[in-house]
Amino acid sequence: MLPSLGLAEPYQDIRSRRTPPYSSKVLILNSNAKGFVSDGHARIRERLERERFFREYMKPIADVPYRASASLLGPRDSTGLKLSFWRGDKEGAFDARDVERLNSVLPSIRSSAQLAVFGLGQQAREQSVLFRRRGEFMFDIDFAGRPTEAGAQDIVAHGDPLSILRGRLVCAMAAEQRQLEAVIARAVAPDPVAGATRLTRRRDGAPFFLMVTPIRGDAVDVMAPVAAIGVLIDPSRKSQLDPAILQRVQMAAGLTDRETTVAGLISAGLSIAAIADHVGVSPGTARNHLKAAMQKCGVHSQVELAAFVSRFEG
Repeated sequence: MLPSLGLAEPYQDIRSRRTPPYSSKVLILNSNAKGFVSDGHARIRERLERERFFREYMKPIADVPYRASASLLGPRDSTGLKLSFWRGDKEGAFDARDVERLNSVLPSIRSSAQLAVFGLGQQAREQSVLFRRRGEFMFDIDFAGRPTEAGAQDIVAHGDPLSILRGRLVCAMAAEQRQLEAVIARAVAPDPVAGATRLTRRRDGAPFFLMVTPIRGDAVDVMAPVAAIGVLIDPSRKSQLDPAILQRVQMAAGLTDRETTVAGLISAGLSIAAIADHVGVSPGTARNHLKAAMQKCGVHSQVELAAFVSRFEG
């Protein structure tokens, strides 16, 4: 079961709490319910009538006053994902028999949803495998541009140059905050774009680079709690990339020696400026070698080039 990519923007609004109270507090019903719940129930209708957004917008304008909702992945799921069926005035509310029928197919629906979540998790792991093998510091980012709970804990433990303030990533150097937020915003947008930004460690001024790459997948906008992966790269670390891997990449893609070197250094997390200094060429020349390598490898970003190189491991 793969929901439409068209749900990305409204779902993103729900995740980031930008929607009105009706969507964030009432539209999503109690996740502790074992199955479908009808808002035709007197208690639920009374609750809806107290919501200003429901009274002033949903009720007079939208012909969707009745719904039945269930937790999509099960009553103990922490993602808050819900499956809903809607009815207009003519059809009326979902009664007890309707709810019973919906609950009869709910186990199959949940099984399909769990398979979709598993598949998306596999996609995320495939995208991050290169960085994990190198031991880079990584964390997951949700649709609101915030680190997930586990990611936030890791960031706090890692410390400088990143910290957490009210659930959001904060740079050690205030001047770098705007660029950090811009990179994250682009990575979790409805049409996501990977990006990177330079960070500075406060205690000694050492440079770091944060790469933020979106999770790709047809259903990722709805089914997965993770929208992007953040990778904090320390340029002072020595690359552990096996020369045999680069030789296989060079033979497969027809790269020149210099293009192979640049591809390997990009995979090691170095910036163009650092690569130019390492190789002994100008940044413009290093960038030209990078573009040529990406074209021959059939990729369109530095993150995709790193992933391409990782496929030749083993």
